[in-house]
Amino acid sequence: MLTILHTESSEGWGGQEIRSLLESKELIKRGHRAIVLMYHNIGIPPEDAEMRGLYVTPRMFGFQMWYLKVAGFRVVSLKEIVRFIKGESADKKLVAITFDDGYQDFYDNAYPVLRMYNYPSTVFIVSDMAGKENIWDSERLKVRKRLLDWDRILEMKDNGVVFGSHSKTHPSLVRSSAEELEDETRGSKTVIEERSNCPVEFFCYPYGDYDDRVLDAVGQAGYLAAVTTKRGYVYRDDNPLEIRRISIKLTTHPLSFLYKLHFNSKTQDGLKVCIS
Repeated sequence: MLTILHTESSEGWGGQEIRSLLESKELIKRGHRAIVLMYHNIGIPPEDAEMRGLYVTPRMFGFQMWYLKVAGFRVVSLKEIVRFIKGESADKKLVAITFDDGYQDFYDNAYPVLRMYNYPSTVFIVSDMAGKENIWDSERLKVRKRLLDWDRILEMKDNGVVFGSHSKTHPSLVRSSAEELEDETRGSKTVIEERSNCPVEFFCYPYGDYDDRVLDAVGQAGYLAAVTTKRGYVYRDDNPLEIRRISIKLTTHPLSFLYKLHFNSKTQDGLKVCIS
């Protein structure tokens, strides 16, 4: 029986127990899947905020990035994930890291860690909201969160961060008119490309909402791939416009994180896992 405890150590989170899991014969290392991680806020959630699960603390994020390295995962760009889907890459243990909405706390708390490990990442920004706040859900969440401005975006684009579109205003696209849908997909792509002078190849569906009409609009707008909020691993021959991700939340403690990566992408956060 393998017992894993969440304990403090010089390596952050119970390094000896984590090594025991890595060396366990029960650890499944599957080579025919890839992983895309989904984050929102990297910071400490305000006490009165709704949906606190959207946050991951900076300390826990640091542990998660450290673990990817020591566990032998290869952190790659979303473009490499698309190559994997198309059968153009035979590499194993591929992981891409994505951030939705483009909050200022990405620059403050995630970007320095990613640079330290030389990890690429993709941040999906709401193009008309850059430098403003999350007006699309601030009332519902009871918190106003600062979004990245163009100066920060331009600084990071030359340092391993790829920026994708999360639409222009963050609406539910399934309820948008044809004209609105065109503007939110193709229009946001144009805005980001003009401001950053870089191609925008990836899209993220606001609220995770999409249907066949939205899929068609995203494809017609010229995106290489799009990510969803559907939970799961990425496999060969998946639809590049419907890439599944693994959501990382405030309640994703170290063992949950390990289990999501190695065993079951749909593991509930906070679940106590017994390996015997």
